Amino acid sequence: MKPTITLSILLAFFFGTSHAQLKKSLDYDTAKIEAKANNKDIMIVLTGSEWCKPCVKMKKNVFENQEFIDYATERFVIFEVNLDRHWDMDSKVYKDYSYFKDKYQSNALPTLIILGSDETKKAVISEKLTSFEKTMEHLKQIK
Repeated sequence: MKPTITLSILLAFFFGTSHAQLKKSLDYDTAKIEAKANNKDIMIVLTGSEWCKPCVKMKKNVFENQEFIDYATERFVIFEVNLDRHWDMDSKVYKDYSYFKDKYQSNALPTLIILGSDETKKAVISEKLTSFEKTMEHLKQIK
């Protein structure tokens, strides 16, 4: 009887405990509208999260960290531009990537571009994004 109760409690805990996922928009216009409506900054994420080694590390160490998820959800609307390994130069993703990297002068992956809800540039971060601590340090310095 006791092992059944213990197992039931463990299963309830395991399956009942959920971690929030980081909500990301794949459409910039939608992200702008949501940022204005909720008075949040916009975080544009330029990444190649499946093939770029620093991007993979950033995803694992930062974007999947519950503390980052909570912080980012509270403060930002996230617009992600995630390049495939073999991108199509005519695709919306590549056009978005090309536009934002040129506009904010970033040639690095990963890059975080932080804009106010009015689209004023606050920061472009492309260094030490594989470290949770360093990324949070950068973000918390932005006013």
